[in-house]
Amino acid sequence: MTAGETKIDVVTDLAEAPGWIDMKRDYLRFAVARHQDATGQVIDPEEQLQHTVAQIDEFLGPDGRFIVARGPDGDLIGMVLLHRLANGKGEIKRLFVSPEARGMGLARRLMKRLETEAREMNLSVLYLDTSSGLREAIAFYRSLGFQDAPFDQASVQDPEIARHLVIMEKRL
Repeated sequence: MTAGETKIDVVTDLAEAPGWIDMKRDYLRFAVARHQDATGQVIDPEEQLQHTVAQIDEFLGPDGRFIVARGPDGDLIGMVLLHRLANGKGEIKRLFVSPEARGMGLARRLMKRLETEAREMNLSVLYLDTSSGLREAIAFYRSLGFQDAPFDQASVQDPEIARHLVIMEKRL
């Protein structure tokens, strides 16, 4: 497979993205294992998956974007989520590219499409968080122009997990 054989799409209906839950599960198993190796903190990937599934509507429709990469056969090989926060801000969640599709620039293409969509949504700042154990992800986001951002205690769902997060932002 080559980058030219892949396609980036915005999904507006989950029926357009069969297999997305399995891809999220793969992402969470990977991310949670790396997080645990780096921090010693144990997180249940299935619990995190159920949290994503419960919130998936935030990423569909006018206030969100569910962006996918598809291989030549149409199967999902990558995805990223975006949803609108208050005051022209947006939050990026769960960027993931399948292991067999890595090294082709798909993560960069997904993020470029996400930024285009964010501008169309009139967002001026993008935020994301990632585990301090995902050093490659942190370096990747910095290469895209993201910078460390202040931590907002009020937005924390799980203070124990939050201790190990890197918060980043990018002005559009």
